[in-house]
Amino acid sequence: MVMRVSESMKFNTMIDNLYKVQNSYNELMEKMASGKTLNRPSDDPLGMSRILDYRESKASIEQYRENINSSKGWLSMSESILSSANDLLVNAKEIAISQSTATASAETRSIAAVSVEQIINEMLSLTNSQYGDRYLFSGAKTSDAPFSSTESPATIGTPAAASGNTFDGTVAAGAGPYTGAVNKTYVVKIVTGGNFAAAEYQVSDDGGETWGAVRNDLDTGTITLGDGIDLTFTAGTVDVAVDDIFHVDAHVEGYYNGNGEELSVAIGKNMNFAYSIPGQSVFTDQGEGEVDMFKTLNDLKNALEANDPDSIASQMNNLDSGIQQVNKYVAQCGTRTNRLEIAETNQSDLDYKLTELISSTEDVDMAAIVTKFSMKEVVLKASYSMASSIGNLSIIDFLR
Repeated sequence: MVMRVSESMKFNTMIDNLYKVQNSYNELMEKMASGKTLNRPSDDPLGMSRILDYRESKASIEQYRENINSSKGWLSMSESILSSANDLLVNAKEIAISQSTATASAETRSIAAVSVEQIINEMLSLTNSQYGDRYLFSGAKTSDAPFSSTESPATIGTPAAASGNTFDGTVAAGAGPYTGAVNKTYVVKIVTGGNFAAAEYQVSDDGGETWGAVRNDLDTGTITLGDGIDLTFTAGTVDVAVDDIFHVDAHVEGYYNGNGEELSVAIGKNMNFAYSIPGQSVFTDQGEGEVDMFKTLNDLKNALEANDPDSIASQMNNLDSGIQQVNKYVAQCGTRTNRLEIAETNQSDLDYKLTELISSTEDVDMAAIVTKFSMKEVVLKASYSMASSIGNLSIIDFLR
């Protein structure tokens, strides 16, 4: 069977091919202008998916690096403050040594007491230092000043409900004294909502870092948290609901108002880093601490005012222990900073590798693309010339 090829078919075929050459030429021009082989997802869906994954990883790295820089700043300021606190304790020890001897008098001890009082005030200022708008040594209670100028009795705070809670009843703490050994923040989280008989909950004694087993003994309206703390719930118009949260702070006797929890941030995938040092561990005899700095300094001041050389001498061992206690955390600041620097280097290396992967996937080889563009330009000009020739054909050309 013979197929007749008409002039119309030739013309349409020529136009189609011309359009294809033009589109290919335009694509090469776009790649040259942008420097990218992928300018839209349709260019290479699989390659674009990889690029999006790489960019997501780079965004995470940027956040990790911001966390690292913020943590380094926090630790640097903490180390500086701890070094200054150490100097104050050394000064207090020198006073204790000089005023515990027989050559000291009631007058010199009275003058020294004023100096110790100044040391106490300076120590209070240092330990209540802030980084930005957060207190450095409050543990997780960064909005509260960690130390007070006067010693407080053991207390149980007023329970508070989270702002997003559904429950509209009230929560109160029992009047019993707090019997715990360290300051704590207790948290109650509802895991099964409903009336008190149906509700289930969990308790955390470290501010929500870890949780105990699920309990279902709220039917009486009272939860026993331990350490002398009970929470009594009074029903409102709306029952407790899943994820309703209630918390209460408890403080032991002393000068410290924070807690022993550490602040942490992510410095890598599945890698959290604790960057804060709670004042409870550094400046008190709670938790890991052995000496209460403010009690020791106040006892020294009182002994100086009382002109009691034996009591003055008895504080020297506490001051020695306090100096060692502070120096331990000065060293810990340095160790943690070193770890952050290693993490920062690792994140920078990973960021560089991801940049290389993105570049190898989406960046054009300019030399190769220019060569292709030049070849395509020759083809396009030839196509234009051929189209022009065909367009000029008429019936007269066939009659010659």
